[in-house]
Amino acid sequence: MKSTLMSGAAVLLLLAVPAAAQNDNSKTLDPNKLTVEMKKPKLDLNDQQKTAIQNALVEAHTQQKTPKDFKPQVGMELPKPMKVDVMPEDLIRAQPSLKEYGYAKTATDILLLDPMNKKIIAVLPRKFPVDAKANAKSGTDWADTKGKQMTGQAPQGANKDHFPEPAGDAGDTPNGNEKNSMQKEQGK
Repeated sequence: MKSTLMSGAAVLLLLAVPAAAQNDNSKTLDPNKLTVEMKKPKLDLNDQQKTAIQNALVEAHTQQKTPKDFKPQVGMELPKPMKVDVMPEDLIRAQPSLKEYGYAKTATDILLLDPMNKKIIAVLPRKFPVDAKANAKSGTDWADTKGKQMTGQAPQGANKDHFPEPAGDAGDTPNGNEKNSMQKEQGK
């Protein structure tokens, strides 16, 4: 009876070990991820490299809207609405060690990222930071205000009683150039 009980316990133990191993995924290594991590060079930026990154990304129009109360720190994961941008070709040619990394540009910072897991590797201040509280104008905003103004239309939301009508070529609405046009006509 004891031997039957011991063998039954041994069988249960043998069945429980693989089930426990399946539930503990933290010890399982993904060979693809391990290979990528091993190939990636460790990123230790000196002051010259930091300056090169800041200069290369000054003209990149990739600023992203950051979530409210987001304070980037090394080791944090990039918030969901933000995306990883690819490093510019000129920068990669000058700094080949940056080939495996991406970046995200906020109003005040440049975040160097590991594109595989979206982790922040370094936080660099932007060379010319943008006021984070300023409202970024989209193309539609511009078209509704300045674009309409340039074409002689009242900007959206403007008081139509106080916006001057566009001056036509027929001279029906004075625009200040009537004297010049009269002189040209008389000089012919």
